[in-house]
Amino acid sequence: MTAQHLGDEHQLESGEIPASRLAPFTVQGFKVDELIFTQGFVSYCDIDKCGGGCCHSGVYADAKEYENILQHKDEIIAVMDETQIKDPEEWFDGEWIEDPDFTSGKAIGTQVHDRDGGISGFTEGCVFLDRNHFCSIQVAAAKNGLHRWAWKPTYCIMFPITVAESTLTYDDSHSVDLHHCGPQGAANYVHSVYEAMKEELQNFLTEEEFIAMEKYYQQNRERFEAERMKNSFVQITL
Repeated sequence: MTAQHLGDEHQLESGEIPASRLAPFTVQGFKVDELIFTQGFVSYCDIDKCGGGCCHSGVYADAKEYENILQHKDEIIAVMDETQIKDPEEWFDGEWIEDPDFTSGKAIGTQVHDRDGGISGFTEGCVFLDRNHFCSIQVAAAKNGLHRWAWKPTYCIMFPITVAESTLTYDDSHSVDLHHCGPQGAANYVHSVYEAMKEELQNFLTEEEFIAMEKYYQQNRERFEAERMKNSFVQITL
């Protein structure tokens, strides 16, 4: 089954990122699209309301993330249920891609298979998505006393933030079909993607980088909020 995995952002729904939208700093070597400050989002990721819809397409894992997952295959298998594939040989699609937006410069996609997506409305899902719409990688790490993101691919953790064109930006291409947190659910928006994803960004960035980003956001908050409200109104009325 073919799916556009999280992390596959060569063609964003909105097209090329305009230079006028870029913040005057970089993080982890990436430019920053101000869209993460002006795009609306729900309060937080709530599986009970979304059914893990963002997991329906699988994800691209960096080469090091791939190795890390396989190193902990026994712990992950231990928390999988009867609806999931427990053979590690069938967890990834075997098709390596080269992409400078990944730390190692290459990545591989997780398998996607037919499954009941419940309230998400999707009929397919990532091989690591269990019947309760939770990620087995995350569940396994937490069960073993580690941070829940210890073994999880970066693009899973960061969604709806992604990297495209060496730029940290909003993943509009994967958000478009999500009924709760995507544009279809704009009436649910209460703040920006940035406000919703601060913990994830702190996990991804250095302390100095996050402090600089937070300072920039606060200095421009009035402008960002005005743009967010305008964008959300347009999305609700479409």
